[in-house]
Amino acid sequence: MMTFHRVQAALAVVACVAVGLACSPSPVDARADRAAAGAADSGAEETEPPLADHVEIARGVPDRGRDPAVVAIDVGGVGLCSGALVSPRIVLTARHCVSRTVNVVACPPNGVQVLGDRAPSSLSVLVGETFASARVVAHGLAVVAPAGVTLCDADIALLLLDEPVTLVKSMAVGTHAPAIGDHVRAVGFGKRTDHGESGAKYLREHVRVLAVTAAEFTVGESTCQGDSGGPAIDEDTGEIVGVVSRGGQSCTGSTARNVYMRVDAYGWLVEEAFARLSEIDQDERADGGASHPAAKAAPRGTKSKPPSDVGGPCEKGTDCAAGVCILDGARRYCSRLCGKGDRCPNKFHCESVRTHEASAGPISACVAVD
Repeated sequence: MMTFHRVQAALAVVACVAVGLACSPSPVDARADRAAAGAADSGAEETEPPLADHVEIARGVPDRGRDPAVVAIDVGGVGLCSGALVSPRIVLTARHCVSRTVNVVACPPNGVQVLGDRAPSSLSVLVGETFASARVVAHGLAVVAPAGVTLCDADIALLLLDEPVTLVKSMAVGTHAPAIGDHVRAVGFGKRTDHGESGAKYLREHVRVLAVTAAEFTVGESTCQGDSGGPAIDEDTGEIVGVVSRGGQSCTGSTARNVYMRVDAYGWLVEEAFARLSEIDQDERADGGASHPAAKAAPRGTKSKPPSDVGGPCEKGTDCAAGVCILDGARRYCSRLCGKGDRCPNKFHCESVRTHEASAGPISACVAVD
């Protein structure tokens, strides 16, 4: 049985609004060469691989302005969702964020799950790093969503806004499905743990795709209540490839599972939303008495590779968006796991590293090239 990532008691956050979701193995590296040469001259031992502080599954770090197009949605003062601007007047989110639904959803569906539509005007879009400090920039004007009364394989919607959001650049929508083994970036305003507080924007890098179906894909620990509607972002292109739909009984732990809607499976719905917005723009021009040639196509978001904290400063794995901190002598920097088919960024090699717990076994991580 799966539960939706909504904040029910939410707004203790909203009600008190002031309070608050390949590299192939590298060649022998320079360190090993130097160590081997030193051993030949002086009998010294070969340098050990660098030490890494690694948390098995990353729970995310504060976004700190790295994903400005990811917005919070105040659901009528009774709930919190996340979403992403794909145009100055369109937010991509989950259908259950813009509808009245049953509290618990089983998939495959065993009955009606969508009870009715919310008034678009009751949905407020906020831009910022925390719900408490974010600025309301627009309200809903119309909703474009799949027809039907179930959410399984159909939990996606586009919210058309009454005002354009010009403070941030919109994101591009992907047209290709992720594959098993691909990695995505998860961003949202949800909780970090089952019993934590929501309302702050967190990101989690290098989240592995575990399973893919015709309309959905599954990942492990990455999202929680309040992240519903938030995007899964392709780490290479910056395109949105998924929308958070639902999760299991717990948000944390190695058995946690979270389900995203595949955006590419609903390309037709995205096109419908842009067409509807063009109609609204034309109607607004006519109502205003202005001359109105054929309505122009609504502007779309653009591709932009999302920034990574690989190479950034850290003291421990939990400081890093992918859960790995390299402790190489005096150098300490964020990294991520790597392996066959999983390439490291430029100026990093995939190398075997040590961890604090010998029982954990060897791991490979992206290590800075000297």
